[in-house]
Amino acid sequence: MKKASLLFSKVALLGLVVTSLGSFSAIVSADEIGGTDTGAVTQAPTATLPIQLLGINDFHGALSTTGTAYINGTPFRNAGKAALLATYLDQAEETFKETNATGSTIRVQAGDMVGASPANSGLLQDEPTIKVLNRMNFQVGTLGNHEFDEGLAEYNRILTGTAPLPGQFNQITQNYQREATKTDIVIANMTDKETGAIPFDWKPYTTKLISQNGQSVEVGFIGIVTTEIPNLVLKKHYEQYNFLDEAETVAKYSKELRDKGVNAIVVLAHVPATSDKDIAIGDAATLINNVNTIDPENSVDALFAGHNHQFTNGLANNTRIVQSTSQGKAFVNMTGELDPVTKDFVKTPDAVVTPVLANDVNGTPVVPDSAVSQIIEEADNLVTQVTNEKVGTATEAGTMSREVNAANESPVGNLVTDAQRIVANLDGNHVDFAMTNNGGIRADLLVQDDKTITWGAAQNVQPFGNILQIVEMTGAQIESVLNEQYDEDGKYFLQLSGLRYTYTETGDPTVPYKVHQIVKENGEPLDPNGTYRVVINDFLFGGGDGFKTFTGAKLIGAIDSDTDTFINYFKAQEAAGKTISAAVDGRKTYRSQADIAAENEKNALAAIHAATVLTDIKEKDTQHTGKTLPNATISVQVKETVQTRSLNPATAIADANGDFTVDISSLDVEKDQVLVVTVTDQNGYSVPFEKTVLAMDVVTPKPDENGGTPPVTPEKPGKTDEDKPVTTDKTSSKKDGKDFPQTGENVQLIGAIVGAGLLGGGIVLVLRKNRVV
Repeated sequence: MKKASLLFSKVALLGLVVTSLGSFSAIVSADEIGGTDTGAVTQAPTATLPIQLLGINDFHGALSTTGTAYINGTPFRNAGKAALLATYLDQAEETFKETNATGSTIRVQAGDMVGASPANSGLLQDEPTIKVLNRMNFQVGTLGNHEFDEGLAEYNRILTGTAPLPGQFNQITQNYQREATKTDIVIANMTDKETGAIPFDWKPYTTKLISQNGQSVEVGFIGIVTTEIPNLVLKKHYEQYNFLDEAETVAKYSKELRDKGVNAIVVLAHVPATSDKDIAIGDAATLINNVNTIDPENSVDALFAGHNHQFTNGLANNTRIVQSTSQGKAFVNMTGELDPVTKDFVKTPDAVVTPVLANDVNGTPVVPDSAVSQIIEEADNLVTQVTNEKVGTATEAGTMSREVNAANESPVGNLVTDAQRIVANLDGNHVDFAMTNNGGIRADLLVQDDKTITWGAAQNVQPFGNILQIVEMTGAQIESVLNEQYDEDGKYFLQLSGLRYTYTETGDPTVPYKVHQIVKENGEPLDPNGTYRVVINDFLFGGGDGFKTFTGAKLIGAIDSDTDTFINYFKAQEAAGKTISAAVDGRKTYRSQADIAAENEKNALAAIHAATVLTDIKEKDTQHTGKTLPNATISVQVKETVQTRSLNPATAIADANGDFTVDISSLDVEKDQVLVVTVTDQNGYSVPFEKTVLAMDVVTPKPDENGGTPPVTPEKPGKTDEDKPVTTDKTSSKKDGKDFPQTGENVQLIGAIVGAGLLGGGIVLVLRKNRVV
């Protein structure tokens, strides 16, 4: 709708005509309105044309799938099933016609109708889904990223109802009674790199003529696919195409339509959106805002979004943006009025998003559409011999959920990655970790009442059939890829097995979180320089979902597809007599910066306490020795001077083994003084230790043979108990290479000499003589 549309619509009813320049000239003058006949032709007020647009997005072949539809924050559980959706769409159209007898209804889809589909569609190449969409009468649609899953050539084969090549698929698919689509596919922002043309003769837009009572208005539909395709699809399926800017493309074709007189314009865009209090936000809203900047006179009235499976119903300026969650769990019912004079919506259309439930708002059971039910029943019968096969036994009956917690960890995500790691190791691959993109986990794991897990239930969870690669990565690369989850949007994230990590905020809105610490399953820290083997799928190995670090991993080998690996895990557990369970167990944990700082301090102080051993300090000591953390700083000072800093501390740095010697001679330590020995690690964490100065050791000699006590000789200062020699009657000291007797021996020698002197000088003479001889 043009900016001036609302004003012009009212003026037109008074008989004014808009010129191509946006001005207007009067057909009916003021006098003529008063009744003066001048011969001019008056124009009666024109009746508007009611229109209804019923839309879905991200159906994903969900013929029989149910789940929770969150509509404006309210959960509607057990929503979905294609046969019920068909009935709801018909009822919505009938209700519209009751109050708008001449109104027109158009049914549209915003991409991802096929791909990542449950077995009753996926095993049959989604051809049952094409038949179901035909029965529901969808008239216009666009591409999503999953239409690329097996390449656009295969998708085009499915659309055209062409038989596959002999032996291309399993026999039930080869023989399936297929039919061509009745939906016009529009895609404006993708071209072939070689030809510059939109592939497969698809058109950038189409128009639908709304005619009532001789009046008519054309409505234009422009198709847009997300430009993130290179992050979402295997390279071989997108590398031949250019993906053009969404807003520039919409502005271009909106003008082209306006030039053809088409002012009522709807965009079918497989781009994400959400809404808050009737305000649309997300990529779709950004797209519209950019279109308004490029072409302020654009006439885009509504946009059907998709891709992120979120309820959306809000405005971006005057454009209504809607999204119906996913998998047929809800649908969009948009209504408006077309002005046959302006060829535009009278005002921005209104919309509601309605959940698809087994009972209506009055509690009355809703009857499934019989034609759609028949298609699904036929598909079920064809694949039942495969899907009903028991592959495992659950610990409990019920549902194992793929819903993620606040840290983006899910029970089924843990189960899937555990299965990949375990199966890879069973095959002798010696794998450390497994990681998968959360978007590849497509459904809850449904367990039957008798705890049976079937092939079909497992395939619903992992339907893609992506090949699992074994790659070698460094610890630094693993940290990098985990950090790639935490960009500004945070919409792509991983499920993982074999490791755990904590993450914290950064204060940077463009990268709001970062990995803090990574440990292996056994608690051992991840070595940034170490190498590890990781299981990932080929989609991630190509940098899918924006995980570019995976492209630098070293390919070691490959195992089965993700589908087969998941199923084989169940079979192996069943053969071993083990049951299956799934739970969130803290593989991703948020820690605040404050928590991390407190933990770091606690661990640092504990490490200092554990590593530090101090020797005793005694009066007159000039050195203090001990052992602590390597390269820590040790300071020693008298306690009374710690606060006043009246005396500089004595300091030293521990060596690489943690040994240290501090020169404390400047402190002139005295008995009973309290010294503070402070150890500070390399990160600045400190622990003070108090040491009371001890008295010098005093050696008390043993009594002599006559009962006397020898004199006491004080020990030299600076010796510890460990350093000083042990004193006995037989030990001796050495000085300058000469042996001197101990103190007790000197006393005995003097007594002997005195006694000998009493015998007279004769003996002395003899001794002297002998010495001369």
